[in-house]
Amino acid sequence: MDEVIRLEGLAKRFGPVTAVAGVSLSVSKGEIFGLVGPDGAGKTTVIRMLTGVIAPSAGKAVLLGHDVAREAAELRSQVGYMASDSRCTAT
Repeated sequence: MDEVIRLEGLAKRFGPVTAVAGVSLSVSKGEIFGLVGPDGAGKTTVIRMLTGVIAPSAGKAVLLGHDVAREAAELRSQVGYMASDSRCTAT
């Protein structure tokens, strides 16, 4: 099958805090995949790295054949990402 997502040792640090440590996975075309975990587990950080919003501190992320760190601009024409903040409320 064609691979659409590949993460190899993906990591993100914010100063002394390690938000994501060594995530590796592969998702093939046609597969359904979800990131599940408690608050603070790094799910949003992985998605932000995968979509090129933030750069990984280490490792490699490839989405739709594009290296996320080097080809973020190309990805933006193919992938949409809309952040949500559950703390926001309507008044």
